[in-house]
This record gives sequence, C-alpha cells and structure tokens, in this order.
Amino acid sequence: MKIFNLILIICLLILILGMCICFLKFNNRIKRNLLNILTINSNDYLESVVNMANKKSFGLENILDLIKFKFNKVYKKYDKIWEDNYVLERTIDILEYGVLILDIKNRIYYVNDELGKLFNILDLKEMHNKLLEKTNLRWLLEFNNDTVFEIPEEYSFVNISCYIKKINNSFTIYTFKNITEQKKIDNMSTEFISNITHELKTPLTSIIGFADTLKNVENENDRQIFYDIISKEAIRLNNLISDILIFSEIQTQNDITKQKIDIMQLLYSIKQLLTPQISNSNINVNITGDRIKILSCEKYIMQIFLNIIDNSIKHSFGENIDIICKEDSKNVYIKFSDDGIGIPENEIENIFERFYKIPTSKTKFRGTGLGLSIVYGAVKKISGNVEVFNNKNKGVTFKISIPKNKVE
Repeated sequence: MKIFNLILIICLLILILGMCICFLKFNNRIKRNLLNILTINSNDYLESVVNMANKKSFGLENILDLIKFKFNKVYKKYDKIWEDNYVLERTIDILEYGVLILDIKNRIYYVNDELGKLFNILDLKEMHNKLLEKTNLRWLLEFNNDTVFEIPEEYSFVNISCYIKKINNSFTIYTFKNITEQKKIDNMSTEFISNITHELKTPLTSIIGFADTLKNVENENDRQIFYDIISKEAIRLNNLISDILIFSEIQTQNDITKQKIDIMQLLYSIKQLLTPQISNSNINVNITGDRIKILSCEKYIMQIFLNIIDNSIKHSFGENIDIICKEDSKNVYIKFSDDGIGIPENEIENIFERFYKIPTSKTKFRGTGLGLSIVYGAVKKISGNVEVFNNKNKGVTFKISIPKNKVE
C-alpha cells in the first residue's frame, strides 16, 4: 500500500511538472506574439520598453500594461486626427468657396454646401458620386493641374471662376468662387473710364475747334463769341476734372478727418459761393432751421450741400429752393426742396449713377454727370443716408440724414 501511494505521488508530481512546462512554453509564445504586435510602428521610447519585456522578470501582467499603453497612444493619435479633420471640414464649409475633391479614380472624396449654392443643387448630399453626371460638370475632368478658368454661363446662374490643383497624383481639388460682384465692378470700372474719356474729349474738341477757327476770324464781335465759348468749355473741363478727383478720393480714401461744423453757417457759406448761379437763374434760396453743431467731415458735407443746391439750380424751373435743417436725438436732417418739374418716378433710382443724365431733362445747363454720385458717395462715407422723392404739388426733395455727433 505504501508503495502504491509513493508511485501515485510521483505520477502527480510528473503531471504537475509537465503542466508547468507547457504553461511556460505557451506563455512565452503569447509573449513573443504580443511583443511583435507592440513593436509594429512603435517609437523609440516604446521600443525601449518592449526590449525590457525580453527580460525573464517581465511577465504577462507587464505585457498587458504595454498593450494598454499602446492602445491609449494610438487612440489619442486617432482622436487628434479625427478632430483635425473635423475642424478642417468645418473651416471649408464656412468659406465662400465651393470645394470639390476627387480621388485618383474621379470618385468624390469631399464636397461642401457652398458648391451646391453656386450651382443651385438642392440635393447635393444625395447625389454625391452622381454629381458630375447630373450637373453636366464631367467636362471639368478635362482640365489640367494649376488651371484657372471661368465656368460657362450655361452651367450656372452666377459668374464662377474655377481653380484646379492636383495633390501627389492622388487627389484633385476644385475650388469655385462666385465672381459676379467682381465682374460687375470690373464692368463699372470699364464703363467709368469710357465715360470719362468721352466727357473729357467733348470740351477739348470744342476748345481745339474754336481755337483753330479764330485764326481766320477778323470780325471782333465774332472773335468775342468764340472766346466766350472757349472760356465756357475750359471752365466745364476744369469742373469735370475737379469732380473726377473728388469722386476718386471719396471712393478710395478710408480715413476721414472730423471737425466741428456749424451746419447753418456752412449752408450760408455755400449760398454765398453760388451767388452768381443763383442770380442768373432768378431763384430764391431760403435757409431755415436750428443752429446745430456736429462733429463730422466738413469737406464731405460741403460737397453734399454744394452739389445738391447746384443740381437744384440747374434743373429747377421754379422760383424757390427751400432748405430746412432739423435734428432729433440721433441724427441731423437737412431737406432741400425745389418747386421745379421734378424727376420721373422711373428715373429716381438711377440719378446717383456716374455720368447718368435724365433723358427727358430740359435743363439749359450742362453738368459733369458726377454731382449726385459725389453726393451719394460722400453721404455713405460719413455713415449718413440720402432719400429722394417728388413733392405732391411739384418739384423734388432731397433729404439728408447725418449721424449726430453733437458738439456743445
């Protein structure tokens, strides 16, 4: 019996020893596999930690800690990438540019909402990879890298420019910009230059023509007539150049200098300045209102008053120009009313355009065509407002409001 018990104990010891050997071998295999996983794309610091795992004292618990460390690091990197990508997409979304990104197989990788607005596509997200076919924009694929061009009008209801950029032959980025407003400005600039050329050429042609004619005129009375014409055209040319310079200054100057201004005193000064025109037209200029002092740009306010009164003198066939100055808690209001023929209702919205002249105007005075454009520009420059309306009986009224920076 004792011998049997001894044999049984020996067998149990052998079994336990075998199990331990198997466990150690299996444990080492797990250890090697896990270490292989951990060493993939690891940095220098992690590699040094993994090397420590090769020591016999570095057990399974330590390896699990390494796994946790590696997982947290990868998660943080992925989270940072996701966050950066989200910020980038939101940044692109708020830009006033349409953005389309295609991969190497011309599949849509990214498209923003602004693109849908530019091409009037309501179901942009639903279309996705069918976008190029459904919007007839597949022809964009024909253009090369670093290309800038305008989208033909048949594909959009606004003017659009497109810029194409390829990235490592993997992606192609198309950026679309609404250039409708820029085209409008360019057209206005071209028209402005054309009008200036025409307006400058007209008086110059008259001056040159009558100067040549004078060479062969001996009658003193006739010569005097030609002298008067040349003088008037020279004055007109000088006024035109002055208005062009003033208009250009208003359009380009950003900073304005403010001074203390007595509105009533300034109005009386302008009336005195225009005395010759007022007398020749047999018009009474009546100024009434409160003595108001403000802090604003005197140069611009003078141009506003001067051009409105001058315009009323030239285009009014009435007898009076009434100027009334009032104020409230926020603004100063100056109304210029005449009793002339007024302005056709369909022309009122156009009178502030450069070189615009009312087709039905019967005035005997020739202006530069910039006076009311100067008024409008100067009013906006001082953050004011201008209104124009026909009076119930006859004539027209200009109402100017200026922000109140009152001076005690």
